[in-house]
Amino acid sequence: MTIILRSLAAFAIVQGLLLLAPSLLSAPTTGATAESCIACADSCDLKACHAIAIELATARDFSRAIAIEEIVRARDVANPEVAAALAKMYDAGRHDTVNAIRLYHEALYAAPGYPPALLGLGTLMKERGEMEIAERYFERGARENPDQPLFKVRLAEVLIESGRAEKAQPILQQIVAGWPDSGEAGDARRLMNRTALARQ
Repeated sequence: MTIILRSLAAFAIVQGLLLLAPSLLSAPTTGATAESCIACADSCDLKACHAIAIELATARDFSRAIAIEEIVRARDVANPEVAAALAKMYDAGRHDTVNAIRLYHEALYAAPGYPPALLGLGTLMKERGEMEIAERYFERGARENPDQPLFKVRLAEVLIESGRAEKAQPILQQIVAGWPDSGEAGDARRLMNRTALARQ
């Protein structure tokens, strides 16, 4: 559970760019380089190569990031973190929604309810204007991860953008009451102010 919470928190921080895994970013890379990971046969350090792919994607070097992450994925197909990170790279770097959706679903198959995959799918659907589908992913994420207010914020955003601000209001109030000093509470307050102004 701790690993999932750390992954979700990292995803939230750089949601606009890619899925991050702080445990991997802080891990030693044991001398691995982008070039050694791309040339990897059977002996490369998958954890180190995954961390390098994340670093490259953060620097917007998506071509090499994807190339490395594809190699890691091929050798670690049951790893939901790698699948979700690769999905985000495809989305952010190549605007390849089809592969991003496929990879997020593979992450969910490997780990049902995996929070970064639910968040990624909800975000993709919201960006495509598929508000009902986005709402379902964010609702599921909020239900299965009640201690993660980010899902509630995203759900409230979808409700407001769908013209159902009254349904979003109690969710926003719950975020502010439950996590008053969090960034999500700040987002909730801004959304509450925006909807209040819209009603005037």
